[in-house]
Parts: sequence; C-alpha cells; structure tokens
Amino acid sequence: MRKLLFFGMLLMGASVFAQDLPTNPEPGKCYVRCKTPEEWKTEDVTIEVAPAYTKYKTHPSQYKTETETVVVRDAYQKLSVVPAKYGTETFEVEVTGPSKKIKKTPASYSKSYTEVETKTPAQSLSIVPAKLGTETFEVVVKGPGKKVEVIPAKYETVYEDIVVQEAYKKLVKVPAVYKTVTETVVVQPASYKYKYYPAKFGTENVTIPKFDGGKKMKVIPAQWKKETISYLKSEKGSKLKVVPAKFSTDYHTIEVAPATAKWELGAKSPDCESPDPNDCRVWCYKETPAKFETVKVTKLDSDARVETIPGCKTMGEDGCVTGTYTKTTLVTPESTQLIDVPATTTVIKKVVMVEPPRAEKIEIPEVTKTYKKVVMVTPPTTKEIIVPAVTKKIKKVVMVEEPKVIIKDIPAVTKTFKKTVMVEEPKAIIKEIPGKTQKIAVTNVTPPSYELVDVPGVSKTYKKTVMVEAPKAIAKDVPAQTAVIKKTVVAKEAWADSENVPARYKTIKKQVLVKKGGLTQWREIDCKLVTYNPLPINWPLGSATLTPQAKKLIDTRLIPAIKANPGVKVEIASHTDSRGSATSNQKLSERRAQAVVRYLVSKGIPADRLVAKGYGETKLLNRCKDGVKCSEAEHRVNRRTEFRMLSE
Repeated sequence: MRKLLFFGMLLMGASVFAQDLPTNPEPGKCYVRCKTPEEWKTEDVTIEVAPAYTKYKTHPSQYKTETETVVVRDAYQKLSVVPAKYGTETFEVEVTGPSKKIKKTPASYSKSYTEVETKTPAQSLSIVPAKLGTETFEVVVKGPGKKVEVIPAKYETVYEDIVVQEAYKKLVKVPAVYKTVTETVVVQPASYKYKYYPAKFGTENVTIPKFDGGKKMKVIPAQWKKETISYLKSEKGSKLKVVPAKFSTDYHTIEVAPATAKWELGAKSPDCESPDPNDCRVWCYKETPAKFETVKVTKLDSDARVETIPGCKTMGEDGCVTGTYTKTTLVTPESTQLIDVPATTTVIKKVVMVEPPRAEKIEIPEVTKTYKKVVMVTPPTTKEIIVPAVTKKIKKVVMVEEPKVIIKDIPAVTKTFKKTVMVEEPKAIIKEIPGKTQKIAVTNVTPPSYELVDVPGVSKTYKKTVMVEAPKAIAKDVPAQTAVIKKTVVAKEAWADSENVPARYKTIKKQVLVKKGGLTQWREIDCKLVTYNPLPINWPLGSATLTPQAKKLIDTRLIPAIKANPGVKVEIASHTDSRGSATSNQKLSERRAQAVVRYLVSKGIPADRLVAKGYGETKLLNRCKDGVKCSEAEHRVNRRTEFRMLSE
C-alpha cells in the first residue's frame, strides 16, 4: 500500500513538474517562476469606541451682603473738670554772699636779638699753576753719509731717547683744618610767676515757699458692664453634587484580513533518486489564517446625575454661621470729689565764702640756647711736586759701511720736534674768608603782679504759685455708640447646566480578498537581475536609518525593477565592513536590509515578495578583514547593499 501511494505521488509530482517547465525557452535567456498574485481591496469598518453620555457643570449658590446698625455702648454724661486757676508772685533771695577775688596782672615779655659768631674768620687758598710754553728744536734723524753710484752704502736703524717736555714743578693745595665747638648763650633771663589759689566757698540751705496751697477736683469714673449679643451672620445656600458617569472598558475583535491559502513547493522526497533538485517535489495549497485586530472600547454603565445638598437660613442650624458683637451698658454714671492740695516749699542753696583767695610766688630759671661754632685749627697751605721730564724714543738711521765704487756725499736729515718747557713756576694765592654770625632771639621779662578785689553778693528772684479761682466740674452728654454689622444671605440657590457628550467612533481598515492567486508561472527576466546588483546606499557608520538620498535612490533604481517584474520575489542583501564585532555587524546588516524592506512596503510593494538578509562581515570584497589596516575608501567598498530576483 505504501508503494502504491509513493508511486501515485511520484506520478502526480512528475506531471506537475512536466507542466512546470517554461514552454519554448530560448537559449541565453533567463526565466523565473512566479505566483499569480492575489487581488485584495481595503474596506473601512467603523465601530463605536466610546458611548454618548451626559456631563454636568454646577454653579454654586450666589450670596449678597446686608448691613444692620446695632447699639454697642449706651448714652451717658461725661464730666470734665475745670481746674483751679493759679497766679504767680515773685520775691528775691540772696543766693551768694559777698566775697573777694584776685585781679591778675600777667608777666609781660618782649623780644630782642643778639648776634653770635658761628664760624671764625679763615683763609682760602687758590693755586695758580705753572705756565708752560713750547720750544722747537731739530734732531738729526739721519747722519751725513756718502752715496755710491754702483754699490750703495749700508745703513742700520738705532733708537735714541729725546726730551719732548722738560721737568717742572707744580703745587698741590692742602686745605685748612676746622673743628666745631659748642657755645651757650642766655636767651631768657631768670624770672618768677604766681600760682593763684581761688577763694573757697560753702553752701547753706535756705527754705522758701513754692506753693501756698489750694484745692483740686477728682472725677470718679462711670461703671460699665459688657454683654455679648449673637446674630445670624451668614446663611448657607444649597449645594449641588455631580455624580459623574461611570464607564467600563471592553474589547472588540474585528477580522481585518480573512483566511486564505497559497501554493508552496514542498521539500524533496528523501527516497528520490533523481539528481535534479526539482524532481520528487509536490505543490501544496497551504492555508494562511485570518488576521484580527482587537480594539479597546468604552461602555457606559451609568449616566451622570446631580444630587442636591440642602443649606440653612436659621440661626442654630447646621452649616449656618453665627456672629457676635459686644455691647457696653452703663451701670453707675460719673461723679466728682473735691480734694485739698497742701502748700509746698523748696530748699535752695546759698553760696558763702569760707576762705579768701591767695597767690604763691614761683621762681622761673633762665633759659639758655646752645649753638655750634666752626673754628679754623690749621690754615690752608701748599705742597710742591716735581713733574719729571717727558721723553720720546725715535728711530735714527746711521751708515755702517761706506760705498766702494763712486762716493757721493749725502747730507744729514733732521726733523723738527716740539717740547714743553716751564715758563713760570706755580704759586699760591691766599684769600681771607670772613667769619659767620647768627641772630638769636632773647626774651626780656617783666614779672607779674596781683591785687584783691571785693565781689558783692548775688540775689535771685523766685516765683511762687497761689490759687486765684477754685476748680469746678462741667457735665457733657455723650450719645450712644452704634456699629454696623454685615450679614450674608442667599441671593440665588445653586444650579446645574447639562451637556450631552457625543459618542466617539474609530475606523479600521479591513482587507477583503477579491481574487485568489494561482500556481507559479514562468516569466522571462533580464539575466542581470538574477545575480546581485549594487544598490549604492551611503549608510552612515553604525546606522540603519535611510537618508533622503537613499530613499530617492530606491525610488529611481529598485522600485521600477520590481514593478517591471510582477509576482517575482526580490532579495535585499546588506553587508558591513570588518570594523566592530562580528555579532554587532551581523545585527547591523539585518537592520539595514529590514529598513529597505519596510520602505518598499510603505511604497506599496507586497511584503510576501520581499526577502531581507543580512550577511554582516562574512562576504568581504577585499583584503580588509579583522586585523588588517585599511583606508576608509577600502572599508566603504565592503559596506554595501545589493538586490537580486529570486525564483519561487
């Protein structure tokens, strides 16, 4: 039975495969198998995700303020006292007794000036140097000789010292020697002064009248009591409490894509002996389950409502505010009382002389001043110094050998030199220097004197107070005091406004199958598209995000190729360079391939026609593997994305 079933499947597979080959293929052309695509359409399904309900907005009670005048203090009579009138009398009292004082005549001083010699006369020595003149003299620098016409004479040079300046004398000034001596001069002669001791005074107590006595009136204040009065200060209006609508959450499941099926080529039978990979395979019509979308919806359990909480309008009820104020009531009115004011005296102090003034004579010593005086100890003189003569060494040529053939006399050669000679010896001139004087101030003193002078006693005028008119009381009516209190009363009770909130809906896209797809069919394709074609996307390092330039490249190069071959599967292959770990590079290449596929799907390419594969750093195009130093351009060659067409 198993053999029969196997042979039946084999025959069916062979018949299917025989029908699967392209008819009338042309040499050199490429063919791919592709499925007849299914046709779908999208419908909108609208569901209610939130029900309609009522919403209330409450307005609190409105209040107004009323005023009321109440008596807080009773009327009464206030007594004011007109005090007694007083006059003033004056009288004199001697406060200081007669005494004596000293009249001083101070010492008088006058200034005069005296001259003192601060430097004695001296001599100043100036030197008149020697006068020098110049004499000229000739010196034979080449002696007489003979000249031969054939054999010249021989000469040699000798050195000779000559005097160019004769010795002379000069004087050196030896200055005078001085010393400083200290002298003392009297600038103020001895004198005397007085030290004065003033008179000593004592005090005596003297009693004098200050107030002759009188009467005063005292007001006895009224007596009051305070009462606390209560009143309704504030009414309370009714309140509205909004009980909001209650909702619950539910979920609504909608079929967005129905169940369908598609043809797939099964695996090769393990017992198949044919070397052709397409032999011993069966086409299967496999079911694709439906797709559902669950939407979260809100259900209304109970609608909103308004509850009323009553207020209060009577004092003592719960919620009402009670106010109080204080009222002052008169118990006993004011009265007066007359009081005697006793006379008063004061004690003053009288100054009397206990001891008269006196003077004591004090001697003042003379005042001297010290100054410095310069005196000459040794007068200036001179010292004679011999200045030696100045000589100069000269060259002199002398004949050492006479000529031998013809002798011709050669005159001697002389040279004129200048030498300095002393014309007049130096001499010293002595000039007298007068002494120096200084003016010193001298004080002339006239001694002081004094005399005693009588000082009369001192009287002082005092005032005393006497009562002219007795005090009296005046009654004045004081009206009652009132106060204004405020009351808060309800002007309008609370009310509520209702608002109907409409239901909310959500629209969902649902896929509806219009036409089923069929088995695969052969399609002629450009052979270049069967192999990998470069898609030169310039990926940023470590990034899987498509740039606007990359999207434009896909739109102009890849999408037209896919649309020109409907039903053909497309592989998107992405590669990285060797920098980084192999694991991270594999994941990065997969993300880049998926990014291209997602963009193609967003452009309307069916997802089942697209295959995304990442190869990481497994398929490098050059030598730049791990551990090899390469340039950025070489790494960029390996960082690439490619695509090719696949056969079903």
